Amino acid sequence: MQVAFAGMAAQIHSGDLVRMRTGSGNAFAVVRGTRLGRLVVERCDGKAQGPVLLRDVLEVFKPAGPPSSGPGTEPLRPSAQLKLLP
Repeated sequence: MQVAFAGMAAQIHSGDLVRMRTGSGNAFAVVRGTRLGRLVVERCDGKAQGPVLLRDVLEVFKPAGPPSSGPGTEPLRPSAQLKLLP
């Protein structure tokens, strides 16, 4: 599933986290799909939420995924203060 419109730079996919405008303020939710041109979401606070209009989406957060490689570490070398045991 892919949703986008001219006013929004990001494309919204299933599983993306969105910050949306609600009647009582803002809330975070996970996108589960689309229905009739609206986003079907599951709110992170557990409250019920009907389909959300795209204009009510304030921010979209994408998963970063696993790092391509871990941080580089240097191997330990023996020194006068450190003796490696056999």
